[in-house]
Parts: sequence; structure tokens; C-alpha cells
Amino acid sequence: MTEESDEKEKIQVEGTVKKDKVIITDPDGIEEFYEGSFIGNLEEGLDEKTLILDPIEVLLLCERKRIILWEDNDKSKDQYDFEGLISYFSQFDTNLWQKYVIYMDLRRRGYIVRSGFGDGIEFRVFKRGADFREDVAKYLIYPVFEGSPIELRDLDKISRVALSSRKDLVVATVDRLSKPIYYSVKKFEILSRDISGDKR
Repeated sequence: MTEESDEKEKIQVEGTVKKDKVIITDPDGIEEFYEGSFIGNLEEGLDEKTLILDPIEVLLLCERKRIILWEDNDKSKDQYDFEGLISYFSQFDTNLWQKYVIYMDLRRRGYIVRSGFGDGIEFRVFKRGADFREDVAKYLIYPVFEGSPIELRDLDKISRVALSSRKDLVVATVDRLSKPIYYSVKKFEILSRDISGDKR
């Protein structure tokens, strides 16, 4: 690795906290985070581009010391550290830490991880080396958290979504040692039957 790339790796970008999102307007930050690391969602206006970051993406950038955020967006106050951001964003999502553990594990494995599209599908995961703007996701990640058991009807519904979109469904959970565990769901189906044996 060259000195130039080492220097680039240390670039820090200022952001603005808006409820459960962080806004980046710095062109260099947008280029590096979105184009280089596939982080955030890009919104293009007439005058400028804006990068919208989800909490887990903010945590990733904070852990890597790539983003600077101030409490109440006030530079006279303290900068957020990693624990401070977890505390702040957890008011919007009590399962934030477990989701971050899964997110970081998938990224460390080399996958491109993007946000899901609701109904409990938290992440879309692309093959290594894919372009998420052109390629389709390979996996749908459905996290299950301790104390929140999965409903069979929900699993049936999500299984059908994955099957119809030709994606592999993966149920992910985090154990007590903060280690992610993955379960591949090939096909799940609830059959409606009359248990009394009577024909209707």
C-alpha cells in the first residue's frame, strides 16, 4: 500500500444528524463512501448531491474513524464517539447493536450489504465484486432477535417473497457472545389443514 492510499484512508468527513439519519454533503465524502465503499443512499438535487446514511452505516464509519458528528450538530459541544452513537440511535431501534453485528460480519466477509425493503427483511446482500446499482441481490437477510420469536406466518410470507424474487432467504441471529449465526431457508410453507379430519 502506498503512502498516498494510507493518507486517503484517514480522510474524515463531517456529517449532520437528522433524527435517525446522517446527512453528508461533502463531495469527497460522497465519492469515497458511496462510490468506493457502497455505503449510503444517494439523493441528487439540482445543485448538489446528498448522501443519506442509516445508523448502522454511521456506526461503521465511526468505528473506522471516517466521520465526525457533534451532539445537537453543535461544534461547541462534544463529538459523538461510537458508544454515544449507539446510545443515540438506539432510541429509534432497540435492536441496533445486533443488526450492526450482522452487518459488520457480512461486510468483513466481503459482501456488499444494502438496506432491505421492509417486512422484516433488513438487508439485501450482493455477491462479492457485484455492482449493487446494476446487479441483483443474491441473499435476503431476515434477523431474529432474542425475546422476539419469529411468527410462522411471517416466515411463510418472507419465504414466498424470496422465492418469487429468486433470492436466497437467510435467517440471522446473534448469540450471547455477539457472534452472528446464519440459517439458510430453502423453502418454508404453511399448509392449511383441518386437524379434525372433517372435510369442508
